[in-house]
Amino acid sequence: MKIVLATFGSRGDVQPMLALSLGLMSAGHDVLLAAPPEKTEWAEQLGCSFHPLGGDVTAFIDGMTDAHSLHSVPRFISYLRREVICQFDIFPQIIAGADLAVGSSLVFALSTVAESMGIGYRYIGFTPQLLPSGEHPFPACKHHGLPKWYNRMTWRVGRMLDQFNLTWLINKKRRQLGLKPVQDAWLHILGHHVIVASDKVIAKVPQDVEPAFTQTGYMHLDQPDRGLPELEAFLSAGPPPVYAGFGSMPRQDQASNVPMIIHAARSAGKRVVIAKFWDEPSEFSNSDDVFFIRGYPHLKLFPHMAALIHHGGAGTTASSAISGVPQIIVPHLLDQYYWGHQVYRSHLGPKPIWRSKLTSRKLAEAIQECLSNDLIRQKVKTAPEMINPRDSLEMTVREVLKALH
Repeated sequence: MKIVLATFGSRGDVQPMLALSLGLMSAGHDVLLAAPPEKTEWAEQLGCSFHPLGGDVTAFIDGMTDAHSLHSVPRFISYLRREVICQFDIFPQIIAGADLAVGSSLVFALSTVAESMGIGYRYIGFTPQLLPSGEHPFPACKHHGLPKWYNRMTWRVGRMLDQFNLTWLINKKRRQLGLKPVQDAWLHILGHHVIVASDKVIAKVPQDVEPAFTQTGYMHLDQPDRGLPELEAFLSAGPPPVYAGFGSMPRQDQASNVPMIIHAARSAGKRVVIAKFWDEPSEFSNSDDVFFIRGYPHLKLFPHMAALIHHGGAGTTASSAISGVPQIIVPHLLDQYYWGHQVYRSHLGPKPIWRSKLTSRKLAEAIQECLSNDLIRQKVKTAPEMINPRDSLEMTVREVLKALH
């Protein structure tokens, strides 16, 4: 069978779909992955058939300023509208001849195009927050842990605003394709039975959600250990360091955070490993207690850390949990606030620190809490025992293939 997988977003949106591509290929299926063009080389190195989809997402993110503030919202919405229009134009070519089309993340045109071509369709979400519920707010809302009436209100407001944005755009295209309009574009995108690829130990899908769903667990991509002697020497030179990385955020924002992160780690008495996504040298490059690393697999690195500081992407959160290490989430936007709340609620880390409120003192205190809080240390040790990444991927593969019968 020919299956097309499509995703649009940052690395965290592409990596699990690469894992699914390999899983479906191992099951004997012809698989094509459509994703942002800058991921072409990565996919081809893994042996995945690839088709570029839309513009360079990484370049767009790097061009943003204050990604965590409301100032970035109009630009993001405008960018997303252009990309969705582009998806309507290109998807007929990409999915032609397919038996099934599977979308995820910001792929909003695929459900309509697949319907117009008589092709089966499924959607994969990487966070339960995509499903309307009284247990969590609309993804654009930062505040969590509030009453159910507030959460439901945010979804109602989101739906009303959406009538003039995404629903209007999709219905315009549906009329051009000779299809009936939809009342709720988001429920249409989720499809008749959504796959939630996230781990229950961190965030279980609430019982009050409306769409039918199956929660399978996060799909980790198995990547080989690169063998980095310099890293091995750094790790063996002292006690486990802390890790810090905000991989899906603008590069200039990541670089500007380095002094704050290092000061916080030193204040907590810890060395630090920092994920480096920018090219310029750092004034801390020759520091004995700082190690900069690029492109190293999380699942190979994280188990050697004392604590993990990250932005709260679904994939990094899942990798942190399965590594058995406390995590400090510094959310910048969207579902990152949800994951920060869920990690705190699950006792896998301290309270999240919003990017807009991040200080060296707060970060140092959070590191100390990771090291001294007995409940957190107990919970992070038991979490890996409750997650089986092989089962998660196999269950997702089986769930996807159900649509072919």
